[in-house]
Amino acid sequence: MAGLWALAGRNLRLLDAIIRTVSRMPLARLHVLARDAAPLARLGYRPKVVTANLARAFPDADPKALAKAFYAGLAEACVEVVRALAMDPEELLARVSCAGEEALRDGNAVLLMAHQANMIWAVLALARRIPAPVSIVYKPPHAPATRDLLIGVAGRFDVELVPVRDVRRRLMKKGARQGRLWTLVADQRPGRDPHYAELCGRPTPFFAGPERIARAFGWPVYYLSCRRIAPGRYHCRVAPVAVPPHTTAGDITQRYAQLLQADIDHAPADWLWSHDRWREA
Repeated sequence: MAGLWALAGRNLRLLDAIIRTVSRMPLARLHVLARDAAPLARLGYRPKVVTANLARAFPDADPKALAKAFYAGLAEACVEVVRALAMDPEELLARVSCAGEEALRDGNAVLLMAHQANMIWAVLALARRIPAPVSIVYKPPHAPATRDLLIGVAGRFDVELVPVRDVRRRLMKKGARQGRLWTLVADQRPGRDPHYAELCGRPTPFFAGPERIARAFGWPVYYLSCRRIAPGRYHCRVAPVAVPPHTTAGDITQRYAQLLQADIDHAPADWLWSHDRWREA
C-alpha cells in the first residue's frame, strides 16, 4: 500500500483517480478509514508540535489524550473534505446546520473563520444558503494534489478560491460593486505588521489584513463558528464581530480572538494544533 501511494504521489492522474474513487464511498466507510489512519498520522504528522501546543494551552489536561483526539478529528475532517467531491448539496446541508446566516445574504462583508472542526464543509454549506457569491482567500498548498482537491471541492459548490497574493488586485478592481462575501481563515501565523491579541494564555500575532479590508470598504465583519456535534455532523453560527465605522485599531482582532478562544475552549481537540503558531520569529 505504501508503494502504491508513493507511485501515486509521482503520478497526479493516478492520485486524482484514487481520490475521486474514495470520494464516492459512503461516509460511514470513510470514517472507518479515518479511524485506521489516525494512529499513523499521530506518529508522522508533527507530533512534537501538537503535544507542546496542547500542553501549554491546557496545562491541567492530559496532552497525550488531547493529541489523540486531535488526530482522530483531523483524519475525520480530511476524509469528509474528500467526500465533498461527490456529495450531493442536499446531503451536505442536512449534515451542516447553521444559525445567523441571514446577516450575510447581501454580501459586502468580511467573514472570519478558523481551522476549527470542518471549516471546509462549514463554508460550502454557508455558500449554498445565501444568495451572495462567496470567495475564500487562501494560500495555495505546495502539494499539487491538495491544491487540486480544494479547487475541485470549491468549484463544485460555487465557491471562489482567491490566492492571497491576488486579493488586493481583486478588491481594487471590483471592490464593493460585486456584492461578494469575502471569507478569510485568519488564525495562522501572519507575516509583517501583525495585530496582537491573547489566545490560549499567550500574546499572539494575527493578520492585520481583515481589519484593513473592513476599514477600506466600510464593511461589517462576522465570525463563522463551526462545532462538531457528531461524526459527520456540524453546527455553524454566524456572530457579529464589528460594524462600521471601524474607529479603533485592533478591535476586530481582539473580538476575533475572543470568539476563536470560545470555540477552542468548547472543543479543545478540534483546532489545528499542528500549526507552529507560537514559534519564535
